[in-house]
Amino acid sequence: MMQKFKIYLYNASFALNCLLVFLLIFEKGLLVPAWVQPVGRMHPMLLHFPIVLLVICIFWEFFSGFKSVVKNEPNVIGDNLLLITALTSVMSALMGLLLSKEDGYEQDILFWHKWGGAFISLLSILWYVFRESIRNIKLLLSVTSITALVVIIFTSHLGASVTHGENFVLAPVTKEKKSPIVLFEDAIIYTNMVQPILQSKCVSCHNSNKSKGGLLMETFAQLQKGGKNGVLWDSTQNEFGTLLSRVHLPLDNKKHMPPSGRPQLTDEEIKILYYWIHSGASATAKVVNLPATDTLSLLAKALFNTVETDNYSFKAADENTVKTLSNNYRFITPLSINSPALGVEFFGASQFKAEQLKELLPLKDQIVALNLNKIPVTDADLVNIAQFTNLRKLNLSFTNIKGTGLSSLTQLKSLKQLSLSGTGVDMTSLGVLSSLSKLTELIIWSTPAQNQDLATLQNKMKNTRIETGFSGDTVVIKLNQPMIENEELILMEPTRLKLKHYVRGVEMRYTIDGTDPDSILSPLYKGDYLMDNTLTLKVKAFKVGWQSSDVVERTFFKPGAKIDSISLMNPSEQDPYKKFSATILIDTKKGEDKDFANGKWMGFKDQPMEILIYLKDPIDVSSVSLSTLVAINSNIFPAQQIQVWAGNNPRSLRMVKKEMPIQPEKSEPTYTKGLQISFKPIKANYLKVVLIPVHKLPMWRSPKGYKGWVFVDEVFLN
Repeated sequence: MMQKFKIYLYNASFALNCLLVFLLIFEKGLLVPAWVQPVGRMHPMLLHFPIVLLVICIFWEFFSGFKSVVKNEPNVIGDNLLLITALTSVMSALMGLLLSKEDGYEQDILFWHKWGGAFISLLSILWYVFRESIRNIKLLLSVTSITALVVIIFTSHLGASVTHGENFVLAPVTKEKKSPIVLFEDAIIYTNMVQPILQSKCVSCHNSNKSKGGLLMETFAQLQKGGKNGVLWDSTQNEFGTLLSRVHLPLDNKKHMPPSGRPQLTDEEIKILYYWIHSGASATAKVVNLPATDTLSLLAKALFNTVETDNYSFKAADENTVKTLSNNYRFITPLSINSPALGVEFFGASQFKAEQLKELLPLKDQIVALNLNKIPVTDADLVNIAQFTNLRKLNLSFTNIKGTGLSSLTQLKSLKQLSLSGTGVDMTSLGVLSSLSKLTELIIWSTPAQNQDLATLQNKMKNTRIETGFSGDTVVIKLNQPMIENEELILMEPTRLKLKHYVRGVEMRYTIDGTDPDSILSPLYKGDYLMDNTLTLKVKAFKVGWQSSDVVERTFFKPGAKIDSISLMNPSEQDPYKKFSATILIDTKKGEDKDFANGKWMGFKDQPMEILIYLKDPIDVSSVSLSTLVAINSNIFPAQQIQVWAGNNPRSLRMVKKEMPIQPEKSEPTYTKGLQISFKPIKANYLKVVLIPVHKLPMWRSPKGYKGWVFVDEVFLN
C-alpha cells in the first residue's frame, strides 16, 4: 500500500514538473485569471516546507552516505524525504510562478528568484530519480548536496529581498550608511523631515523591488506619480488625499497604512506629513525660511540642532579668559546652556581697533559666531578672522570690506553663513568663496555684486543661497510672456529656436527638462539653440526692476521610429470621433486648440483610448511621445493614467511602463501638452498605448463629478 502511494506521489511530482517547465517556456503568454490568483498567493505559506525538507535531505544524504550514522534503513528514510521534498518544491515553484504574474515586483530580482525556485524543484525530482547512483558516487553526492544548499541560500535571499526589500537578510550585519547630521539652518523639509518617515514606515512595501498598489515611495518624483489609487495628496480632497486618509483609518481597517503588525506613525510624524502637504508639499523648501510661528518650524526645532545648540567636540574655554576679554564694546557669551560654543558681538565703531580681534585668538577654537556689523573692519583684518577656524556665522555687513582680502576666509571650512551686505565686494572678489563647501547662505544686499551677473558664481556655489535683496515678485510692473515664433511643432529637421520680446533689455531664459526657468542658472537665449529632439520648452522673461513674466510652455516633437500601422483596439463611442481613423495619430499634422472636431484630434470619454502600434521591423524603442490637449472649460484633461505595453503578439503583451500625469489645479486657458513616457529600451513588433480619461473631474471644476475627456492628435516613438 505504501509503495503504491509513493508511486502516486512520484507521478504527481513528475507531472507537475513537466507543467512547470512548460509554463516557464511559454511564460510570456501566461495570463492568470482572478480565481487562480489565490493559489499563487499561497506561495509564502508553502515555501518553508520544501526549504526545510531539502536542507534535511542534504544533511541526511550527505552524512549517511559518508558515515554509518543511521543504521536502520537510512535509504528508505532518505527516499521518503526526497520524494516529499520533490512534491512540495514543485508545488511551491508553481504557486510562485502564478504570484509573479501580479504587479508590484521588481523584475530583475524576481527573475533570478523564480529560476532559482525552478532549479530547486527540478533538482529535487532528479535527485529522487537518480538517488541510488548519486549515493554510490561520493563526489557526485558532495556536488549535489553543496549545489542544492547554495541554491537554497541564494534563492531564499532573493525571496526575502522581493518581499521585504533589498538586502533584508544581511541588513543586520551590513554596515549601515548613516545620514549626515543636518542643522536647523540647512534642513530641507522633504529631505530631512518627510523622507526619513517614509523610509522607515513606508518604503519597505513601496520600493523598486515590491511596489504594493503600484506605488513607489523612494523618490519625490515617484510620490508625485502616486499609485493605482491615484495621487497621494490633493488639497481639494478631504484629509488632503490618499496618504493622510489611509494613515487616519482605524488600525483594524485593511486599508490602514502602515498595515497592522508593522511600525506605526507617531503623532509627531503624522503632523509633519499633514503640515508638509498643507504647505504645498515642496521638494526643496527649507525649514529656515518658514515663519518662526509656523507649525512645521516648531516641529523642526525639536528635531534639529542649530548652530547655537549643535554638539561641538572642542573643549570649553577658560571662564577667567572669557571674563577678561569681555568689556563694554565686546560681548562674549555662550551660545546655549552647557555648550562650549561662544558668540562674540562688537559695539561702538569709534572704539574699534584691529588689535581687538587679535586679543580673541586664545578663544579661536570656541568662537562659532562673530558679529562685526557696522564696525570699520578692513580686508587686512580678515587675516585675523580667518584664524577662528570653527566659525559658523560671520557678519561683516556695512564694514569697510572691499573684497581684496576675501581669500583669507577660505580657511573657514565650517563657515555656514556669511553676510557682506553694504560692503564693496563684487562678483570677481566673491569667486574665491566657492571653495567653502559648507557655506549655505551668502548675503550681498547693497553691494556692487548685487547688480552683476551672478550666474557663473551660482554655478560654482550650487549649495549656497545667494541673497541679493531683490525679488521680482515685489515690483509693480510685470513683464509679459515671451513669444515662441516657431510655428511648426514637429521637427522634421534640426530647427533653430526663435524667441521674441517687445521690451528692450529683457533676458529670456529657457529650460528643456520640465523645470521652470530662473534668472541665474537657466540657459540664456542667444538665438543659437538648435532643437533636434522631442522636448518640452519653458521660457521666462527677466529684467532688473521688473517682475519676471509668467512661464510660456510648448512641446516640440521629433519623429523617431517609423510606425508601419496604427489602429484603435476599441473605437470611440462619442461623435464625431468614432468615425475618425487612427491614422490621424501618425500623419504629422497637429490639431488646433480651438477646433476639436476638425478631424485631427482623437477624443475619448467614458472608456480608455487603446492605441495599437505595429512595427514590421522592430528597433529599440525607449519612449512614447503623445501630443495631447488640455481644455478645462470643455472638460478635456490630461489622462488620469497612461500605460505602455509591448510584445510580439498583440494578444499577449506585457506592461513596460505606467505613469500618472499631473493634473491641473485650477482653471487655465486651452493649451496643448506633450507627454513623454520613457522606459528601458525594448524591441517588439507591437506596442499598445492606453490612456485612461479622468473618471471624475475635480470639485473646483465640477461639483457633480462629471467625467473628463482625453484628446490626442499625434503619437511618436523614439
